[in-house]
Amino acid sequence: MGIPRGLLQHLSLFLLKTGPMSGSELIERIEIFSEWRPSPGSMYPLLSNLQERELIKPHEDGETGLKRFIITQKGKEEIHTHGHREEEIGKRIRTFRKITWILMKGMPEDVYESFSSLFDTLDSTWDSLDESDVTRFKEILDNTKAELNKIGNKQNE
Repeated sequence: MGIPRGLLQHLSLFLLKTGPMSGSELIERIEIFSEWRPSPGSMYPLLSNLQERELIKPHEDGETGLKRFIITQKGKEEIHTHGHREEEIGKRIRTFRKITWILMKGMPEDVYESFSSLFDTLDSTWDSLDESDVTRFKEILDNTKAELNKIGNKQNE
């Protein structure tokens, strides 16, 4: 499985929702998040297409030589309309997780189910957290990581 069709458009619109960016800035941000670097030959025609479809528009920020774009209301509606992309990506992640942990690493299925359930819980819980919950959320994750490291260190003794 490669990069899902239409993912570059979805990621670009989603990133532009956070603020104005140029094509090169979008490429860099996508690489940071995904460890995949879209080529300029993919990004710049996409930006032209998004602009023609009025999903983005140029942003005048006074910086010469760098053409930044912002998302339009129509672009925001496009993200909302195509929210199924998140489900598609989640499905691919679960597939790769299962292949990696059960098939390649030999994790017993019952342990995998607990492991996978934890990730699914993290995903479903995240959207409902407020600022005070985020701190507690991180503490729980850090404590869990520390406990797992203790087990791993004991195995290496």
